Amino acid sequence: MQSSVRRLMLFVVLVVGICGVPAFAQKYEVNPYAGGQWMTNYRAPGTSTVLDFKNPAIFGLKGGVAVTDNIMIEGNGGYMNQFNFRDFSYRTHAWLYEVAGTYNFNHVNIRGIRPFLVLGVGGETLDINSTINTGDHDAAVYPVMLDQPIFGNSPIPRTMDAVVVKSGDTFFNFSYGGGVKGQRLWGPMGVRLDFRGRTTPNFLNSKFNAFEATGGLLFSWGER
Repeated sequence: MQSSVRRLMLFVVLVVGICGVPAFAQKYEVNPYAGGQWMTNYRAPGTSTVLDFKNPAIFGLKGGVAVTDNIMIEGNGGYMNQFNFRDFSYRTHAWLYEVAGTYNFNHVNIRGIRPFLVLGVGGETLDINSTINTGDHDAAVYPVMLDQPIFGNSPIPRTMDAVVVKSGDTFFNFSYGGGVKGQRLWGPMGVRLDFRGRTTPNFLNSKFNAFEATGGLLFSWGER
């Protein structure tokens, strides 16, 4: 838990640091946001069991600085209120953090409206509080059915295995998509809508994808 919080705080500091660049040095933005993710199923390799993710809400903060008129570098730190499979009551959350690049198109006819594309790389770190698993409160165990029984040294075949995740487990993650910004609609304040896919390619020897939709206020400063 503490290491996860430290990772998120590091990225929040990155976000704030990016946005602390003096105004004359580029345009910069801050975007507190909320939204949700819709995840695909996970199938453990070598098993017949398909585990269905619950769809978490996500809350976080993005902040960026423009390096050209169209390109911005941003940091993103977020909290996912659950990271768990359906039919299990483990209290499992996740911290998301990434660095992304956005390409902002020129303003459309409506003043302040700018579509953008985004590509990001980062990670997800799990935070588990398992009251069910009395042997280890930092671990969540999910039983799965093996495709082929394993005999080993016993005459009784083993037909079940387990997927185990622990607090602090971290998985590489990348995102891709776009959205629209309404910049400086009310002084420095506007809005930002973000729609992107996320892929976690190394989740327990398999992968899963997610669609993420977020929105929130957008604060913009600077000369560009």
